[in-house]
Amino acid sequence: MTKIGQLTVGTLLERFTGARGRPSSESAVAGLEPLTERLSRHKVTRVALAFLDANAGLHLKDLLFDATTDDRRVVIDGQTVWNFGSDSFLGFDRDPRVYRAITEALPEWGAHNGASRAFSSPVLVDEAESKLAAWLGVPDTFIFPSVTLANVGLLPAITQPGDLLVVDRESHDSVHQGARLAAAAGAKVVELSSPDPKQLERVVADAGRHQGLVLAIDGVYSMSGRTPPLVELDATVRRLGGIMYVDDAHGTGVVGPRGRGAAAAALGTLDNVLMVGSLSKAFSCLGGFVTCTPELKTILKIRSSTFIFGGPVPPPYLAAISAVCDIFMSPEYDTLLAGLHERIQRFTDGLDALGIEYHGGGSAIVSLCVGDLEKTFEAGRQLFDLGYYAQSATYPAVPIHGGLLRVQINANHPMQAIDGLLDAVATVWRERRLPVRRRPAPVS
Repeated sequence: MTKIGQLTVGTLLERFTGARGRPSSESAVAGLEPLTERLSRHKVTRVALAFLDANAGLHLKDLLFDATTDDRRVVIDGQTVWNFGSDSFLGFDRDPRVYRAITEALPEWGAHNGASRAFSSPVLVDEAESKLAAWLGVPDTFIFPSVTLANVGLLPAITQPGDLLVVDRESHDSVHQGARLAAAAGAKVVELSSPDPKQLERVVADAGRHQGLVLAIDGVYSMSGRTPPLVELDATVRRLGGIMYVDDAHGTGVVGPRGRGAAAAALGTLDNVLMVGSLSKAFSCLGGFVTCTPELKTILKIRSSTFIFGGPVPPPYLAAISAVCDIFMSPEYDTLLAGLHERIQRFTDGLDALGIEYHGGGSAIVSLCVGDLEKTFEAGRQLFDLGYYAQSATYPAVPIHGGLLRVQINANHPMQAIDGLLDAVATVWRERRLPVRRRPAPVS
């Protein structure tokens, strides 16, 4: 793991392989040095390693936290900073009820199921899936070990030879990974360069004859926090005879009425879409899920390789998922969600007052526009030195000149931390002369 101020990646690689990439008999593990050397010569790997080496101490990736607190402070290399990089948006990772659900399930069910779900599951999974369905107002849900495994398993499962799968370019990497497997199994896969309904029509028309049609898109874009025009896209894809598959991992629990996500907020119902949600972000548990009917669920179990061959969510976390669902369906949740959105509004109002360009604001992700790749890392590092950690998002996660500082607001951030972050952002933007909105000229 990389810690600030430790050896750079390039130095570590040199020590491992020997000078100029030659295997070192003193430190190399027999049999692994040829693989390490060969992989390190690949163009993409070389560029990445050189970049990490040149930006050591700036990019703030692969960090180790030495300690954390209930109000989102962390200690990194002896420095205490406010953590605005946490996706436990509602603070359930520090909630005694979640702890209690996990610890009470342990003596009865143990730490692990001990088998693939294709063979057996504890009744806790049925209870969790039923509670998720009740919360979302859908017939059924289907839990996977993670959202990534859901996307990688579901997209090949819901398409077949002769089908057309349209994938929004800004969708999460795991959606694209699932699409590649769907293509390998015979589906035709095309990319939607922007989430525009008219462009969707053109892409489908250009693709020619097809049987089934699926549009795969994010509900909340993971890097920017923006939401695509789901109402218009859903109407378009349904008119063309298809269905929309929405990865709503970053909207689950924090967007829309009772936190049912961006798709439910936009469409009013999840009856006509497949919505994938996260159980690790706002839920602070483990896993992912997809909405479905009992009949479709049986088919997905047959066709999803990551269900058949993937490990299960451990029983204590299934109990915790049910506990969080109980909170979502209680009056307390409205107060909790209001507190989160009050903090988001306070932050975005402050950014507006400063004239700083940003994306998002409708979810817990607010991304500040920097642009230049190196400036993005430098701004993130200066923010860290001022006592605030936010994630630097750069190419290939965003366009090459679209660098962002990705701030994730949590319900358990004190208001003083929000205000302090705004002060720190103002300092960084002023001292580094980062882009701001052009103010309209005064009317004479």
